[in-house]
Amino acid sequence: MSRFSKDEDRIQISLDAIPLSCQLWTRAYKIIDCNESAIELFGFNNKQEFINGYSGMSPKYQPDGQLSYEKMQKSIDEAYEEGRSCLDWTHQLPDDTLLPVEITLVRVQNNNDYAIAGFTKDVRQIKKMESSIHRLESESEKIYFDPLTGILNRRYFDEALNRVLKTLSRSGGVISVLMIDIDFFKNYNDMYGHNAGDNTLKLVAEALTNSVTRADDFVARYGGEEFAVVLPNTDEDGARLLADNMLENIRELSIPHENSSTAKIVTVSIGVTTGKVHPRSRADDFIIRADEMLYTSKQGGRNMTTFGRL
Repeated sequence: MSRFSKDEDRIQISLDAIPLSCQLWTRAYKIIDCNESAIELFGFNNKQEFINGYSGMSPKYQPDGQLSYEKMQKSIDEAYEEGRSCLDWTHQLPDDTLLPVEITLVRVQNNNDYAIAGFTKDVRQIKKMESSIHRLESESEKIYFDPLTGILNRRYFDEALNRVLKTLSRSGGVISVLMIDIDFFKNYNDMYGHNAGDNTLKLVAEALTNSVTRADDFVARYGGEEFAVVLPNTDEDGARLLADNMLENIRELSIPHENSSTAKIVTVSIGVTTGKVHPRSRADDFIIRADEMLYTSKQGGRNMTTFGRL
């Protein structure tokens, strides 16, 4: 047996031992050989079918807009020069199914010359897994957002407030909590209808959210027409300033409310509490105190802020 035949036999044994689809190409992008995994991946019956049909398995253009032939030739040239090249690729099977793959090109010795070994990884399963992960992440995010207003919900508020208190307790920091209620909202719904009420909730939620500027501050829909705001590391003066801005931003919406005894536009009442956080601090302590201040604002005529230290 000639040396050339022994080289070919050794190459073929090596190819078939590789679990990935593998092909050997010349620098002119011509198939020399392939392994059984390649035949199986692309659905051919034998090696000759693969060699004859492989060139027709790619669309004219790749998803990135490059001509398939030019993109592959560029990568082959790079593999010849550098010894290795990787690229994302999309094949088009005979039934027009798109096959996304990742191809690694490696320069290998082939008799007295070099060839390019192309190792093809089918990434369809990986993409399905990534899609599932993104879908799960999207679904998990939904549990923390109010479906009507699009802002954070009560569940997020409860969990986040506890996390913030735990963090601040280590440094003895301060926190301010605001409870906010739309004035005479039942009267508003009775007069304008629930669709208008839903739209007003969205507008108020947006105005409140736009009022906070720091990354750690957040606004949540607490329930019904009530909202809650958490301001870590914010003292009484900072909380009062933000509350005043929120009152003004809601007034500037100028949403008509003829059924309000406070004003002829939609307004809100706010209760604020500020306190130093210590290891025994509980979320309920801040919520209850802010709620008490909110009740005082309502009793005092609404469309105002009442502050109480914890």
